[in-house]
Amino acid sequence: MSVAAPLSSLPAAGPRKWRSLRTTPTWALVAIAVVVSLLVPQGVFALLNYVNDQTTVTIDVMAWEFTYAPGATGYLPICGFGGGGFPSCPYRAQPGSDYSSSVLISGYFDGRNITLSAPSPFLLLSTNPQLPAHVTASGLLISFELQLPKTAGEYSFTGPVAFA
Repeated sequence: MSVAAPLSSLPAAGPRKWRSLRTTPTWALVAIAVVVSLLVPQGVFALLNYVNDQTTVTIDVMAWEFTYAPGATGYLPICGFGGGGFPSCPYRAQPGSDYSSSVLISGYFDGRNITLSAPSPFLLLSTNPQLPAHVTASGLLISFELQLPKTAGEYSFTGPVAFA
């Protein structure tokens, strides 16, 4: 059976000794500096990206959708389809800002009237020519202006096209 010594007989602990930076090995200081220099910029960029993503509107793809035969759907790309000469979609745009572009309607729809609509939360502000417009045998170029969503986030746009 063992008996513990009374607390009064234990040696007193001296003050904690801190190592000064002058006595820290140079390699340790260099290693700390390298780690900090690698981590800080990544954290700053991650924070900035997070803030931008939470306060801006980004559009992945935009297209107008139409039906050209029973059960057959076609798309008129506006932006974001990579390559093929399509422009980039709005990226980190101000919520509620305007976006202007145009779409060419084929002469295939000759003699028909066309109307474009913007799905919520987008808003179709204006078109040139004013819609509904008559499609000719040579086609019809429609310039339009959209208002982007007023709430920050990532969106896609598929606007319906109606022919009459």
